[in-house]
Amino acid sequence: MKKYLLLLIIVLGLRCGGGERGYVIKVSLPQNPEEPQIKAVELFKQIVEERTAGGVRVQIYPNNQLGNQRDVTEGIQLGTIEMSNVASVMANFVPEVNIFELPFLFENREHFYAVLDSEIGESLRTSFASRGFHFFGCFDAGVRHIMTVDKPLHTAADLMGLKIRTMENPLHLAAFKAFGANPLPMAYGELYTALEQKVIDGAEAANTNYFSKKFYEPAPYWAQVGWIHLVEYVVMSRFFYERLPEEYRKIIDEAAQQMIAQERVGYRTADEETLQKLVDAGVHLTFPDKDRFLEVSQDVYKDWAEKVGGMELIERIRRFDYSSRIKE
Repeated sequence: MKKYLLLLIIVLGLRCGGGERGYVIKVSLPQNPEEPQIKAVELFKQIVEERTAGGVRVQIYPNNQLGNQRDVTEGIQLGTIEMSNVASVMANFVPEVNIFELPFLFENREHFYAVLDSEIGESLRTSFASRGFHFFGCFDAGVRHIMTVDKPLHTAADLMGLKIRTMENPLHLAAFKAFGANPLPMAYGELYTALEQKVIDGAEAANTNYFSKKFYEPAPYWAQVGWIHLVEYVVMSRFFYERLPEEYRKIIDEAAQQMIAQERVGYRTADEETLQKLVDAGVHLTFPDKDRFLEVSQDVYKDWAEKVGGMELIERIRRFDYSSRIKE
């Protein structure tokens, strides 16, 4: 029965994908409508619909309305969902991106953007294409910190034994085990309730979603650890993309680059402004010493080097000269 329903969905999706009514791009996003990713996709929608004179319509679905990130990513491969921004879950589909899931890999945003836009990031296009994705580029999903329910974090030792929710990514689990915590992968939609009911002791997040999802209500302690700079991979169904007329593909590719540029500017601004909003909301901020975090991260690099492209690639990224690539 499930196979029959899946086949029916695919067939209906293909029938609605083009023809006299034009093409429809369903974009699934996990964020709230006020977050930078949604605003950027709204720009993409405006550009695409205007430049194709309505030949391509873009429908935006925020707040995981079309399913969680794993389900949506599978849908993109099948062609039942056309487009999304997928964070660390993508590593389950394109293992090559695990290199960017290592802790403390980037010094700052300039370093982060420069590597993603360099030949290192561009080299991933073939890997995405071979798994059924057309890869546009990368959103900035923020520097990630740690929230806790009952006590503040001042050092890495304060994490010892705490149950911390992470994304469904084995490298994230490895990082938090190295930090001394007990990591627990959990669906994003379950996080607030799990914090509220103290099923877990904390979680990791960026300033923006910590604020927008009001996680600070059940978990008021916010440690500015900056353990990872999270990437969101902006992808479209390759099956859908390759069925588009060439002139539409060109418009979509150009609109996607404008969308990515706006998202990065918007996210950086929102990230900085949100921290002050958190202070105003009474969140208890701490700034733990990072030396111990950095020390144990070396063990994660050694354990994972062969799986993410080798220690040489890790060091190439860490030592990447981004000074000449800084853009205003």
